[in-house]
Amino acid sequence: LDVGCQTDGDADALMKARAPPKKRMTNNKAGPAKVAPAMRRRSQQVLKPVFADSESMKQRARQALIKPQYRVTDCYKTTGFSQRIARSTAFEYVTLAVIFLNAIWIAVDADYNDSPVLLDSHPIFQVGENLFCFYFCFELGVRFFAFAEKKKCLRDRWFVF
Repeated sequence: LDVGCQTDGDADALMKARAPPKKRMTNNKAGPAKVAPAMRRRSQQVLKPVFADSESMKQRARQALIKPQYRVTDCYKTTGFSQRIARSTAFEYVTLAVIFLNAIWIAVDADYNDSPVLLDSHPIFQVGENLFCFYFCFELGVRFFAFAEKKKCLRDRWFVF
């Protein structure tokens, strides 16, 4: 019973038989080789230099250095409790530490928490998740109330993240 299986050699022969013949551009005695119009246009184009003008590059670099860098603290109020917390380096370091601990907590939770729902989890997992949630909400609130103009908080990538 032949089910039509082919060996690799048969498949190669079949592919060659199905492939259209390749057109070759040869120079015969009748005249020069014919060149496709697209190729002719491409060969007639003027090539641009790879690098831009060095003076314009220097000017753009100088302008980039003069441009003031974005600092979120420039958008904060100058008085108040929230802006004082948001400007402090301790708040920044504590937030980064909590983010790091949360990453570790996610790994521990994935390994040891078998419950699909937080309500059914062991109380230690519930407490841990709620503590992280509380801190991140607190951070968001402090940063939001520190802004002098609240709509500018949407331009801050750290806040939007």
